[in-house]
Formats: sequence, C-alpha cells, structure tokens
Amino acid sequence: MADTSGMRTGQFVIRTRPQWQRRLLLVSGALAALLLLYVAYETGRFQGGYSKFAEIQRRRELTSQMETLREANEKLKTELAAAELARNVEKQAYAEVEKSLSGLQSQVLKHREELTFYRGIVAPEDGIGGLRVQGFQVSAGGAENHYHLQLVLLQSMRQDTAASGVVSIAIEGVRNNAAEVLPLSQIGGETRADGSVEFKFRYFQEIDQDIVLPPDFEPRAVTVEVRSGRLAPVKESYPWQVQAQS
Repeated sequence: MADTSGMRTGQFVIRTRPQWQRRLLLVSGALAALLLLYVAYETGRFQGGYSKFAEIQRRRELTSQMETLREANEKLKTELAAAELARNVEKQAYAEVEKSLSGLQSQVLKHREELTFYRGIVAPEDGIGGLRVQGFQVSAGGAENHYHLQLVLLQSMRQDTAASGVVSIAIEGVRNNAAEVLPLSQIGGETRADGSVEFKFRYFQEIDQDIVLPPDFEPRAVTVEVRSGRLAPVKESYPWQVQAQS
C-alpha cells in the first residue's frame, strides 16, 4: 500500500507521495504534452489543406507513375537497341551492295578492255592489219624508284605470218635541271647488246620489264619504238603515269 503518511503542522497536513509516483506523473505529463502538440500540429496541417491519407495516396500514385515511367524507359531502351541493330544491319547490307556493284563495274570494264583488245586483233578500227602497240602502263615496284613496265603488241588476224622484230624503250625526264633520256639498258631492263628487246608472236605478246630509276631523275614520258623487218616501224610516246595498285 502506498505510503501517504504526512506531517501535521498547525491546521495544515502535509502529505508526501512516493518517488516513483512523482516520476510517473512527470512522464505522463510530458507524453500528454507531446500528444497535444502532435494533435495540434496535425490539426493545423489538416486545416491548411494537408491530409495524411491524401499524402499516402499521393505517394502511392507517384510510385505507380514512377513504375510506369520505368517500364516505358525500358521499352524505349529495347526499341532503341533494336533500331540500332537494324541500322547496323542495313548499313552492312548497303556496304555489301556497293562492294558488289564496284566488283561488277570492274568486271564490266575489264570485259570491255578485253573486247577492245580482241576486236583490234580481229578487225582493227583503221582497217590496217599491221603491227601496233595495243597498250602500255607503268606500275610501282616493291621499293622506292622501282617500277614495272608492261607493253602489249598485237597484229591483226589478217596477217598470215608471225610478227618478229625488236622493241626499244626509253624514259625521258629531267636531272639536274637538264633534259635526259635513259634507255632501257641503263635502268636495269633485260635487253640485247644494242639495248632492244626481241619479240615474236602470231597475234599478240606482252613484254614486261622491271626498272630502277636514279633517285635524282624525274621521269616525264616513255618512248616506245617497234621495228620489224617486213612491217613499217611503229613509234609511240606515253606520259609517265604510275598506275594505282589494285
């Protein structure tokens, strides 16, 4: 039983409470004050238009919207990846088509050149069936100042016998600000003692020569002279143009 003993002083009676009751009263008072403050705070927010339930509902709606946006973002990422893949496939397909067209154009050009070549053998445009230079080209060699010369000779099928004779090739250019002509024998070509190259063929023949030009020599043109015992000599001049490597 609680101790409620007191002291009597004159007409007044002073009663004392136990220590734990005083502490309980203090704690209860503090909790009640805090509760009143919270109720007042919520009441003020409610009167100001704030609702706890509305806030919870709004958060739920925001969460739902965020989830919807996340799903839409994932969908857009998937569509973007698919579009990128389709673009790469289309780009590769275009590249393959361009490569095929380039190959076909090269084949058509090659066939046209071959047709022109054989037409020159069967029926030359000028109607003359003599010896002629059908083509000449220069290509780069495997080292600096190294080049490969290719000469094509032909005669018409109207000729009954093989064509034979010699070819002289010379490179015209400039060295030390002075014009200079280098015969094939001086630049590494395989020639006879007189610097010419022999030929003998029925319809056509390719003559190939590897040469090495001096470092300080600047080529400008190539002169080709074809001489045969029974046919008129042929002399042609070509500008120095190095063909690009294919």
